[in-house]
Amino acid sequence: MLLRLTSRVRQGAFALLLVPALAAAQEPPPPGGRAGGPAGAGRPRGDAFGSEVLPDSILQTSLRVFLDCQGGVRGCDRTFFVQEMGFVNWVRDRFDSDVHLLLTSLNAANGGRQITVNFLGQKGYAGKVDTLVITTLPNDADDRVRRDLLRTFQLGLAPFVARTPIASRMRLGLANGVVAPVVSTRAVKDRWNLWLYRIDGNMSANGEQLVKTTNFSTNLSAARTTEKWKINLSANSSYNARDFKIFETNAVDPTKRDTIGVTVLQRAGTANALIGRTITGHLTAGVKTSVGFSEVLNQKLTVRFSPALEYNIFPWTEATVRQLTALYYVGPYHYEYYERTVFDQVSETRINQTLLLALTQRQKWGNTNLSLEGSQYLHDLQRNHVTLSGSMDLRLGRGFSLNIRGSASRVRDQIYIRGTAQSERDILTQRQQLQTNFRYNTNIGIGYTFGSIYNTIVNQRFGNLGELGRRFGFQGG
Repeated sequence: MLLRLTSRVRQGAFALLLVPALAAAQEPPPPGGRAGGPAGAGRPRGDAFGSEVLPDSILQTSLRVFLDCQGGVRGCDRTFFVQEMGFVNWVRDRFDSDVHLLLTSLNAANGGRQITVNFLGQKGYAGKVDTLVITTLPNDADDRVRRDLLRTFQLGLAPFVARTPIASRMRLGLANGVVAPVVSTRAVKDRWNLWLYRIDGNMSANGEQLVKTTNFSTNLSAARTTEKWKINLSANSSYNARDFKIFETNAVDPTKRDTIGVTVLQRAGTANALIGRTITGHLTAGVKTSVGFSEVLNQKLTVRFSPALEYNIFPWTEATVRQLTALYYVGPYHYEYYERTVFDQVSETRINQTLLLALTQRQKWGNTNLSLEGSQYLHDLQRNHVTLSGSMDLRLGRGFSLNIRGSASRVRDQIYIRGTAQSERDILTQRQQLQTNFRYNTNIGIGYTFGSIYNTIVNQRFGNLGELGRRFGFQGG
């Protein structure tokens, strides 16, 4: 078995190759390999040197790596790295890792970014530290950036991997088009049984003399993902309070004005569950369910239960490059309302169906995300909702980029709108969801960069110009 981990470079592709010790010396490279091509493209798994499988004893002792992308480093696609680098174990906590990959990003003088990758050894590798730096151009596609990061990870981790039992199966060389296997979950002893938990809490407050805003939000989540099952459980709540001071003419003395305090509360909470089961390489079946409430939507209680089917035209093994999916779910929705609705209901149970078509691509020329979603209530097919949304980041030529983002919706399914007329004050403060027949938003950006592509100097002087600097449009960094 030969494991290829590739990344495009100017005149070829470097890779770490995982090979059986004897096969490496006795077997020629597989015919028809393409240097630098997508891992696994056009090949079934494990056909490079027969059907040999690495024993669990070796995979279990693989290097443990924690990926830490500080500040949302561009191209830091964890799923992509996990799929492409199957010879290491990717962990979720830095305290469990042998190597902490710390990524930071700074503005470079050529308009791109300088990404620094720090390889910080821990536990048995304590004191072993290395640093590699790559520089991106301002119009590099995300796919190119993440492949440059992949190559950097492979090269930087090589000295660490060399101290593990798997080192006897590895060598450094030029890639020649062979499949990268995925580390089996059974090879890792995990006391959490692959469950991942997260707890988040946020509080924000801001104010001026006449307006004050306070926000609280909490989120709990638990997730377990295997090749066959995907389970996502979550619960969240939000509290938003806005205090206004408004002036009204005094009823006794019209020359005076009275200050009146107005408080607008918006509270919501929901618990969700999603369970999916892999049926084939393209088809997934599952169920979505939720329970919640929302004051803005006039919903005292909402209960939803929807069996679902999802089909991907492309194999899910290519998900980091392209996806074309169709998702359909249908089931009962039960509502109980704070106030009687425009359809004279205080509670109701309706069957709703939804179809979502989505296209995602990450290529050298840029990224594309498009989706078309339609839903309707089966008791009245005129109560429906259609939304077209998408984003495109296109690299149309050297230095020239086009960014398009937007969505448009036709809305005819607001069965929860309260029947009583809303006051002018409620409308201005948006205390309740307003009735509408459409929604839209759009953003178009064009950029052109020219000049030196060789100036990669980082100079952080005057990098923090403070509040006044931001107010008058000066950018630090």
